[in-house]
This record gives sequence, structure tokens and C-alpha cells, in this order.
Amino acid sequence: MAGGGDIMLSTGALVAGYERDLPIVRGVDFSVRRGELVVVLGPNGAGKSTFVKAIAGLVPIHSGAVMLDGSDVTAVPTHQKVRHGLAFVPQTENIFATLSIHDNLLVAAQILPKDRRARRVADLYAMFPDLAVKPARRAGALSGGQRQMLAVARALIVEPSVLILDEPSAGLSPKIVFEVFERLKAINATGVTIILVEQNVKAALAIADRAVILVEGQLRHEGKAAGLMDDPLIAELYLGARPHKDAHR
Repeated sequence: MAGGGDIMLSTGALVAGYERDLPIVRGVDFSVRRGELVVVLGPNGAGKSTFVKAIAGLVPIHSGAVMLDGSDVTAVPTHQKVRHGLAFVPQTENIFATLSIHDNLLVAAQILPKDRRARRVADLYAMFPDLAVKPARRAGALSGGQRQMLAVARALIVEPSVLILDEPSAGLSPKIVFEVFERLKAINATGVTIILVEQNVKAALAIADRAVILVEGQLRHEGKAAGLMDDPLIAELYLGARPHKDAHR
């Protein structure tokens, strides 16, 4: 649920991409309030993943700024952004498949002081009871949904103020998507600000407070999630929905 009007994370005129002369993200002004859950939508190739990876420090930023809780973190390396309270869950390669569930969490906990690690791992087992059933199980043997839960648990180890996820529903069945998104909503309810890149528009809008739409690397539209779901013109133009017979009247 969205908190007050204070901005937790923002980008100003952000230009980013793997090559300086071919930017993928082109001048995006974006902000998310403390405690808000915002979904980033748009057609394939719109630059959604590149945008959040740039925020996380995984894609070069050529100009503009990223502000996190009032601090400029534009040039802060990825591993240091974690210490500033920003956690990122990529779409793929987000767990160590050859390690056990428990060892995955212990590796993530290494950033914490030694006297906090065991307690924090225990906290995550309480939050994700499915992971606690067989902590010695190899992560590579988990189902898609369990892997995603482990990836989120690893990100939450450091108690981030902002959690960014890139396509967490990819490859999951509708039932598991619902479970993952319900867990994300519960995490958001604890006060964690969440930014979610997602192609499953209906499921994402169902849990989000607000949505922004990127097209060709630029922010084209934003609004309350519920309103976007019911707007046939927005759905047709940006979200791939079939045109409604009354949409253009």
C-alpha cells in the first residue's frame, strides 16, 4: 500500500544502455513513494528490463540521475547499492543452483555482521515456510515457483527498503504466479517499496498501487493500476490488448 508523499526512489532524465551512442532508456523521469508497489509495463523491447537494471547498476548510465531515499546513487556500484537499501532480483540466474536452499541464504547473508546472519536466515524461513521444509535440498531441484521464492528471500536477507524484480512470473503457471504475487503483496505490506517489471499485465495490475508504461525507452503513461486495467485505449495502445469497438469513440 502506498505510503505518504515522500519519494523513496526516483530517476531524473535517465539515459542508459549498453552502448553510449545507442541508448535504450531515453530520458526517463520516474518516482516511487515510500511503501508503494509500482509495476513497469510496456510492449516487448520497450526497455523495461534495461531501465531497472540501470537503476540497480547493471547497465551503464550515460546521463541523468538515480536518487535513493534522498541520496544520489547514480554512480554507486551494484554491490554498494545493496548497502544503501536497494535489492534487485533478476529474471534469470537469481539463485545458485548447485547450492542448497540454506547455503543460498547463507551466501546472501555474508553482507550482514556475523552476529546477525543466523537470525536473519531464520526470519526468512519464517517468512517462506516452504523453503524451511527441506533446507538441505539443492536449489536446482526446486520448482519454478520455489526458485522464485528463494530468489526473493535472498534479496530480502539485507532488509532492503526497495526491492526491484524483473519478470518474476516468467515461466510460471497461473496458480504459481498468483502465489508469488500474493507473497510480494505481503512483503510490500511490511513497508518494503517494490518496483516490478512484468509482462503478465493482469496479475501485476491486480497487486500494484500504480503503473507506468514504457514505450521505446520513454515513459509514455502512468496512473493508478486499477484505472489502467479498465482503460481500453491504454490497453490497446500499450499493453497489447485487442481494440474494443468503442475505444476510439
